[in-house]
Amino acid sequence: AQGGRLLAFGNGGSSTDAQDLASLFLSPSSPRPLPAFGLTNDIAVITALCNDIGFEVVFARQIAAFGRSHDIAVGLSTSGNSVNLLRAFDEANRLGMLTVGIAGYDGGKMAELDSIDYLFVVPSPSVHRIQEAQTTLYHLLWELTL
Repeated sequence: AQGGRLLAFGNGGSSTDAQDLASLFLSPSSPRPLPAFGLTNDIAVITALCNDIGFEVVFARQIAAFGRSHDIAVGLSTSGNSVNLLRAFDEANRLGMLTVGIAGYDGGKMAELDSIDYLFVVPSPSVHRIQEAQTTLYHLLWELTL
């Protein structure tokens, strides 16, 4: 409503889910396309940041460069413990972005962060069940924005 953009991120399978979430906002089935970006889409940026600075900043640096106060940062993690996600949420919060975490198990370290505005936790010990539920969850969040 305020012209913000969605910046989505995650590692491994959660990276694919973050890319899927971003693509939902641009898909032909959306009544109107909304600006959304998957922060793992540019492999040159990913490898440069990981090689030159460190994997822990791979998302925080992109958020620092691209994030604005009306944007939304959405991070997905099955464990909730990924350091690069924790740093990204802290950076997004510093910029005044709305932050949304989607985690599994008990929320991990994401559940301890003050920098996450909304945290959705899938309380399961199964990575497969966590990812299935997270997919349903972010699809519901997408539908609520239409």
